[in-house]
Amino acid sequence: MVEVGTSSYYRALGDATEEPALKAICRFIAGDELRHYKLFYTHLKRLLEQDNIGTVRRLRLALGRIMETEDDELAYAFYAANNQGEPYDRERNTRAYMRRAYQYYRDPHVEKALAMIFKACGLKPHSPLFQATNYGAKWLLAKRQRNLAKLAA
Repeated sequence: MVEVGTSSYYRALGDATEEPALKAICRFIAGDELRHYKLFYTHLKRLLEQDNIGTVRRLRLALGRIMETEDDELAYAFYAANNQGEPYDRERNTRAYMRRAYQYYRDPHVEKALAMIFKACGLKPHSPLFQATNYGAKWLLAKRQRNLAKLAA
């Protein structure tokens, strides 16, 4: 799931900029993260045959990993790069980071990330379940973007 997040973020960031060097760097990082995902996916398939982990458990694990994007790691990294001497506040820095990061995501970025998640969970990307989940994920992201913008104002 880490590779899903980083590859989609750098793809979104690269697509959002007109600066050629930044665009190239972001595309390179996104591609590198996608290669990491493919490597882990290859090993995942082999290990799943041994451990017999079902789809429901894989979904729970994936959702847990996705929820970790709002843990202290990203919030504190944002704080370390942006603080002006104020004390660390996890919630405030999480919101500030997410507001800035989420603004770059567009529908194709969400769809690609979701397809990678579905594949890792043993579900078929572009199935009716995928289409419904994709719609819900896009709606949720847009709602989260609006809420974070309101809180920042």
